Amino acid sequence: MTRNDVARLAGTSPAVVSYVINNGPRPVSAAARQRVLDAIKQLGYRPNAVARSLRSRRSWTIGVIASDSAGGKSPFFGQFTRACEEVAWQRGYSVLFGNSAEDPARAEGYVRGFLERQVDGLVLMRVPVSADQAEEMRGRVPVVTIDHAAPPFFSRLAVDDEEGGYQATRHLLEHGHRRIGFVGGPLDITPVRLRAAGWRRALQEAGATPELPKEAGLVEEGELSLEGGYEAALRLLSAPSRPTALFASIDGQAIGAMRAAADLGLRVPGDVAVVGFDGAREAAYTVPGLSTISQPIDEMARHATETLVGAIESEGVEPVTKIFSATLVTRGSCGCPEPRLHR
Repeated sequence: MTRNDVARLAGTSPAVVSYVINNGPRPVSAAARQRVLDAIKQLGYRPNAVARSLRSRRSWTIGVIASDSAGGKSPFFGQFTRACEEVAWQRGYSVLFGNSAEDPARAEGYVRGFLERQVDGLVLMRVPVSADQAEEMRGRVPVVTIDHAAPPFFSRLAVDDEEGGYQATRHLLEHGHRRIGFVGGPLDITPVRLRAAGWRRALQEAGATPELPKEAGLVEEGELSLEGGYEAALRLLSAPSRPTALFASIDGQAIGAMRAAADLGLRVPGDVAVVGFDGAREAAYTVPGLSTISQPIDEMARHATETLVGAIESEGVEPVTKIFSATLVTRGSCGCPEPRLHR
């Protein structure tokens, strides 16, 4: 199987195939690029990676490190990494994935290991790095972080978590709820802290909570997982003056909270309304469907990967910061009409 075979099937010249594989030096139209990629896939063509790397002085590999890359705790990570890989493949890059499991030492080990493998760039998904390690990456590889806290020489993408928490809580207030509990992860995690801040701001504006909501029995922290949400919601909903609604910091926790309500004999949304945060695909398939603050997960992943590839392929590109908006998606778990999945 040769490059000429790919060119014949794609209806292009071998040079165009080379430009697609090597991302240059000349531009290729989107239509021609797609024909080449389709031909490569159909034929199972594999270019000589060693020769390609020697010519370009790149490994054609990027590293993606997440605090839960398999999506086992939060569906956000699985959906995000899948979208990252798709964009990277279209641009001619392979992806190495690492799951730090919320362990700083493990995250540091993955960063060091990926740098030793000479990746061309890194995407860090809510993975903190030490000041020393950040300085080590500076000038060596471009880095895109998915978080609110990052060194100024990294590109940074994040969602407006505080506004999302505020939207979720305002929606529950508009449904007549006043005791709205917060099922959160550890508050030292920046997105969780900001989502809690939005929840607190909405309640205080409505005069629906004292200044110390944790002491008022409205906050329970748990692991950012289905199990963590289940256990935190059990504690909140077993209290004598239980909340009538819950806002959970991720969809996984919200789904766990819905199961906790069912195990306690409570109806969702009749006895307790629930809203999550992420916009994961799984939210549409719970019964009732889970209302959620939806992040543009696929768009964020595409933007992160394109930003990284742009920095890899063009020297002197300045780091960028982009904050995405989140959108309330209403379903049956908060008492809104349940949309049909099949139209």
